[in-house]
Amino acid sequence: MGLTKLGWNAARDEQFAPYLAKGCIPARVAVEDKHFYRIWTVAAELTAQITGKLIHEARGNHARLPKVGDWVAVKLVANEEKAAIQAVLPRHTQIVRKTSGRDSAAQILATNVEIVFLVTAADGTFNAARLERMLVMAHESGARPVVILNKIDLCDRLDTKLAEATRVAGEALVLAVCALTGRGMKKLSALIQPGDTVVFIGTSGVGKSSLINRLYGEDLMPTVEVREQDAKGRHTTSWREMIFLPKGGVVIDTPGMREFHIWDASQGAKETFPEIEALAPGCHFRDCSHTQEKHCAVLSALTAGTLPRERYESFVKLQLEITYLRAAEQRAGWQDRRKSDRVAHRVFNKQD
Repeated sequence: MGLTKLGWNAARDEQFAPYLAKGCIPARVAVEDKHFYRIWTVAAELTAQITGKLIHEARGNHARLPKVGDWVAVKLVANEEKAAIQAVLPRHTQIVRKTSGRDSAAQILATNVEIVFLVTAADGTFNAARLERMLVMAHESGARPVVILNKIDLCDRLDTKLAEATRVAGEALVLAVCALTGRGMKKLSALIQPGDTVVFIGTSGVGKSSLINRLYGEDLMPTVEVREQDAKGRHTTSWREMIFLPKGGVVIDTPGMREFHIWDASQGAKETFPEIEALAPGCHFRDCSHTQEKHCAVLSALTAGTLPRERYESFVKLQLEITYLRAAEQRAGWQDRRKSDRVAHRVFNKQD
């Protein structure tokens, strides 16, 4: 398997040059399991571990450690199908969400992807607000978002559901497909070019693994039927895994996620709500929050009925979450500085 089939391009040659001089070879992370990895080189699939130096350089920042999709510099272990990861190459895109729970930390779902397929089902589980949050995360990643409305065979009012998804998606492409019957799969497959890396993201039970199986041509990923009483599925993917399509192209499957906590949304919010971004220059105040200010173009559009209230309320809710997240980051940074100061103070007194 050539490096180009893994997603390598000319820009990587320049990035990798310093590591090539040190005797390293390039590889791509396919599976992550704590500090153990499965990687692909140009010649083989190997088990790999990160070096102590790399762990030290990360300094507790797990986002700096290798993630699925990363290009890494490795040294082979003699006479074994193993390698040691020496460094992580710069990422050109990365999909990040806030970890679940009260902690303020980033969780990287996948890196170096060209397209993010946001999968939602056309059945009773369809949720426009959740799709908006997924779009914010995808836009912020730097990759191209594409909305996949799956399970259209279970939808009696497809035109209505498709119109709702299109309204939420803004400028992002929306595809209606059915993994079970194959309807719409040719259009989906045509979006994935040789050398591209794509990722499928969505809640459990929306059919991500079934879509991947269709693209591949046989059952690679385990699937289970959703429960009839509430249309919910079980987590069939336990970790993020990389799959190489026969025609070329790399697919990353992710576990079904119950929650989509925004990590950073400065640019993502603008691209997810383009109608509000278009109105903002008409506001009297440059830093208008679009909630209570006079001469606010957004509030005027809301009053006139040209801006849908549900879109406006989703936007305001997202802005409140971003404000809370930034405040939490500042508190965490302040606590880390206080902790460092206390440690330094104890060391200084001990030296005296």
